[in-house]
Amino acid sequence: MNVRALAVLSGIFFTVIPSVALASEADRWLERMVKALRAENYSGVFTYVRGSEIDSIRIVHRVEGNQEHERFVYLNGEPRELYRSGGRSECMAPRGSDGCAQSLTVGPFAGTFPEELVLNRTVYEVRVGGTGRVADRRARRLEIRPRLSDRYGHELWLDEATGLLLQSVLINGNEVLEAFQFSEVTVGTNLPPSALASTLPADASRSVLAEALPNGGVADEGGRDHMSLASTYEPTWIPEGFMQIRVQSRDNHLSYSDGLATFSLFVETASVAELPDLVTRVGGTVMVTQKLSGGGGQVTLVGELPAVTAKRVADSVLRRVP
Repeated sequence: MNVRALAVLSGIFFTVIPSVALASEADRWLERMVKALRAENYSGVFTYVRGSEIDSIRIVHRVEGNQEHERFVYLNGEPRELYRSGGRSECMAPRGSDGCAQSLTVGPFAGTFPEELVLNRTVYEVRVGGTGRVADRRARRLEIRPRLSDRYGHELWLDEATGLLLQSVLINGNEVLEAFQFSEVTVGTNLPPSALASTLPADASRSVLAEALPNGGVADEGGRDHMSLASTYEPTWIPEGFMQIRVQSRDNHLSYSDGLATFSLFVETASVAELPDLVTRVGGTVMVTQKLSGGGGQVTLVGELPAVTAKRVADSVLRRVP
């Protein structure tokens, strides 16, 4: 899979209050979190753990008008940076290195949380917990639990002052799959444009990962629009609560979200060397590759789903009947 396909953690006392009020309080915290991730200026260093992979990353997020600009500097492994502005994102690495050939993991800053996070209460339960401290800041704990076993749960710690996400844990039952945490962070300060300057040599190589389109969609480096809503293939079963969010029809690339978790399907029917059927997982990300039901191609699913759920979705992909 290429970088785009891959680029896609004490006890607690709960106050007993009416469930409607509890839901409203949880919704307010989630609304603050999503707004802070996109509208606040912040900079800091965080650690992101996926399975046996550990990344330490410096982030600078600056907002100018309605435009977001952010740079991620990877502090371990091959030197590399990810820069995003609007719908455009590019990877930078020293010339001659293979830094941009690696998976670019950025935790919750990968766009996991949509602009309006309205969780489906039929598939998720949200609880507001107590307070604690993360990165030397007072934080409030939220628990997001799936009501069924076909998706993962989350534990979030949000900055009490701004709502910014300071720590998150992705959980499958009692198993920790991924963890993100700021070790240091500054929120709400005036960041000059120079704060986004690259730390790499001037001759660093650049690889465009996504390009903004005038209509608000996003195109890959081949210039293809990802916002079409038609495809030759589709799954005949998806978990309750998931909805189609975009399609790249030329390559039969479909994406789905339930407002929190996402997964993508890639169907290839061209004459290419087939991969063996396999199911692999890194942290909370699963990849299922197998022959298309009925033959004539190959389907790959990449997303934040338990392996059993992902396999059932991949098994159900069929050619659409006109």
